[in-house]
Amino acid sequence: MTYYTKMNADLVIILSRDLPLITELSAAKLKQQPSIQLDTQKIQDMVLFSPNKLLLSIPDDKKVVLVDIETLHVLSEIVLQDNPRYICMTSAHLAASTLVNKHIQFIKVNRTTLEADTTVNVDVDVMGIAGYRNNLVVSYDPPGVKIIAKDGALIYKLDNTTAGREVFKYPRRIVTTSDDSIYVTDWGTNEITRLDFSLTILQTFSSSLLKVPLGIISLNRDQLLICSNDNNNILLIRPSTNSMTVLLDKQHGVEKPRYICFCKEQQKLYVAPAGKMILVYQLS
Repeated sequence: MTYYTKMNADLVIILSRDLPLITELSAAKLKQQPSIQLDTQKIQDMVLFSPNKLLLSIPDDKKVVLVDIETLHVLSEIVLQDNPRYICMTSAHLAASTLVNKHIQFIKVNRTTLEADTTVNVDVDVMGIAGYRNNLVVSYDPPGVKIIAKDGALIYKLDNTTAGREVFKYPRRIVTTSDDSIYVTDWGTNEITRLDFSLTILQTFSSSLLKVPLGIISLNRDQLLICSNDNNNILLIRPSTNSMTVLLDKQHGVEKPRYICFCKEQQKLYVAPAGKMILVYQLS
């Protein structure tokens, strides 16, 4: 079954030269490749499984699908008990997706197949999700962030009540980094909050460049890429200098970006806007 077609593109932009370490993201070229066009499905989130494969959550069909991005074919799909929201890899072959019914669904991911694993009930309306070591970090409504064990047991919690002030409005996507930091995007406050693994607030990032932040990835502990949805750009954030730089914008084909992935092995950046397309950029 083929869900995708390619779209022509011919655009060169500036990005990183130190590819394995990505030490300087402003010094090399990135060429826009043919985009991946979805025929019917609208994705909610995406995560890289392997250099050639993406996991996509498709809430309208209650599905998670495994896509070969070289052949543009769906290798496997799984129908869940309810609409999937956000998705992450918790280990090399285990994914976790938040569902709209206050559940987290674990999914075994093999080279060409998906298989339902355990389902965990949580007591809040879970949104974003990230794995760290043997635990999960989730955002939820009413607004807050929790660290939970894989069986759903609470480890730490931070919300507006425990903080004694408004920290979150609409916390959504989450990424964890190698220096034990958690980054949470919040499109209600137009901020990104950095936490440690006891959920102590370490930094808050805000700027006129940052409006409705959604997708976020970590390239290393001092370089993060953020989808600034309403400003139609991809931002580079450096926590060490508290700086924020526009990396891609509407001139580079970026409009209403929502999700982002980077493949170090193939030196490719994937950006999905609102709609049914994934933009592909090749570093060279």
